Amino acid sequence: MPSLQSEEGQVRRRAAVLSELCENATGSGANHHAPSPLAQAVGHPSPAAAGLGDGYGWVTALDLELLHHYTVSTCFTLSTQQMTRDFWRVNLPHMGFSHPFILRGVLSLAALHLASYRASQRDILIEHAIIHHNASMTLALPLITTIEPEMTIPLTFFSVITFYIAFAMPKQPSFFIVSTDGVIPDWFLLFRGHRSILETNRYLLDGSSLSTMMFHGGKLMNEIWESQVVEHDGLRELEDKIRSHIQDQQKVGILLGATDALKRSFQLFRDNGEDDDNRVRSVSIWLFKVDDAFVTLLRRGDREALCVLAFLCVLLERLDNRWWMKGWGIHLIKRIYSVLDEGYRLWIRWAVEEVGWSP
Repeated sequence: MPSLQSEEGQVRRRAAVLSELCENATGSGANHHAPSPLAQAVGHPSPAAAGLGDGYGWVTALDLELLHHYTVSTCFTLSTQQMTRDFWRVNLPHMGFSHPFILRGVLSLAALHLASYRASQRDILIEHAIIHHNASMTLALPLITTIEPEMTIPLTFFSVITFYIAFAMPKQPSFFIVSTDGVIPDWFLLFRGHRSILETNRYLLDGSSLSTMMFHGGKLMNEIWESQVVEHDGLRELEDKIRSHIQDQQKVGILLGATDALKRSFQLFRDNGEDDDNRVRSVSIWLFKVDDAFVTLLRRGDREALCVLAFLCVLLERLDNRWWMKGWGIHLIKRIYSVLDEGYRLWIRWAVEEVGWSP
């Protein structure tokens, strides 16, 4: 069996490649006719996918336990809404039997969930999760470069489950995408890749009853998010600092666009009527909405952009009851704080205090 260190290295490299491929996937090689019926899309993988995953000789007793654990436990932690839970419990594993990159992702996520509370087996479960995640990406990467119509739905849900896995993976430096300071977590850029898949193949997804039902809540939340005009004391102070300290007006506009989007997400956390699913969506919407230019600044380790990202940590901390998000708010703000000088640390003082961390 490969060493855990080598598997971690492969996950890191493939996560970086995956985020780049997703961002660059234009679907130019896809057939733009009307999508095939959902049953055909889910039940019959393309020849490329079939060639990559015909055999299941790798399945072990632990894998069977993980699949069982996923269907009786893990799937229920991904949503509080019954229809969505039914999808994660029934449809996704069934899809995985035709598309091994999904099945491997399911097993990886189940292993991480089990590791979160079974301390006696934590190390072996995390190793198993990394191996399955690595295998899942190996199978999926060649299919993302030019997404065939019949692979759109499976690859879309592959990207969703990969997003969960990226959050749930151990919070170690090796699981951060390469940037100037190694601060940006891989789930941030992987979600941007997920956005690219959705945008490029929207016409196919809109024609699927399954994707319509699964993403309906997100569309409703987006409408609420778009309609809000709100203020936020902590972010207003940050915006004042941005305006007064940065001379480049184009950069000011990029940063203020990101803070304005964050204010909308903060408002959804204030609304008592919103459940945790919608609060998770409000974070996802921010990751979806921020401009590519802001992401470029983060990749370069831009200090002002990192200050904006620090305020997202407050929302992550408020979702700490989700096992796969647990600890991310404090962990990420620590990493951001560590690369800022004393002056910029004052910019994020409100966020640091709000997450309850003391430097």
